[in-house]
Amino acid sequence: MRKNIIIAPCGNSLSTFKDHWLKDADLRNFDVCLLFYHQNIDYPSLYADVDYFFHLKDFKYKMIHQLLTEIKPGLLDQYEYFYFIDDDVVIDTLSINKMFDIVRAFDLWIGQASLTSDSYCSWPILKHNSDCFIRFIGQVEVMAPVLSRFAVKQCLSTFTINNSSWGMDSVWSKLLDYPTDKIAVVDAIQMRHINPVGGGELYKKINENPHQAWDSAVKDFDAIKNSFTEYGRLLIVNNKKNRVLRTLNRLSEKKNKLKQAYLDYGLSYRIKNRLGIKI
Repeated sequence: MRKNIIIAPCGNSLSTFKDHWLKDADLRNFDVCLLFYHQNIDYPSLYADVDYFFHLKDFKYKMIHQLLTEIKPGLLDQYEYFYFIDDDVVIDTLSINKMFDIVRAFDLWIGQASLTSDSYCSWPILKHNSDCFIRFIGQVEVMAPVLSRFAVKQCLSTFTINNSSWGMDSVWSKLLDYPTDKIAVVDAIQMRHINPVGGGELYKKINENPHQAWDSAVKDFDAIKNSFTEYGRLLIVNNKKNRVLRTLNRLSEKKNKLKQAYLDYGLSYRIKNRLGIKI
């Protein structure tokens, strides 16, 4: 039984889930739950192969809240990691698999794949850094986070605070007590955001000023508005890109091996061995 799940909004205008997320469906380590937001479903057969499909006709996080509190609350105990990805984010099956694996390996509460250089992006810190494997930061965006079961349970009540979801990510960091090693952008994985930030049909329907919604959320929870601060990083070391660092690491490894050899075969051992005394 799979322990990872994508829960994502979808509509008639995009088929990203079919073309990219499920490109190699037989190899996936995750289930897929789609929450349809348009009034009418133009192509019902397109969604026949997903694991769950619900026609909820609402905003992303409000639909997720309804799913996890009313429709399928058991999903919270069935799955360990939840990928709340927008339907205008392009990422392939194997990258999604790897994303789940890395988030689990680092025991993250919230993780996000880095954004490609040609992605529409609000925060430059989330763009791909080719020198890094992972960077630990203060918060990620609501656009495409992977949350652990613990994080979902801690933050679920915030999913209905507004329509735009602006400010929700700021509040999540507050509810998780601003950890320095549990929220990260994963540079080992890249995703592409294909639509402009603040555009599209969502912003014609939300009936609120997203900036005001953001301010209200931060005020209500006494949260820091912008926690996009880096706390640490794991660099990628290779021959081409970090020669000095690679050399230092190799010298350190040799030093540790020599030290261990001395500890394993100390003075007493070497004297007895030289005198031919059986050990």
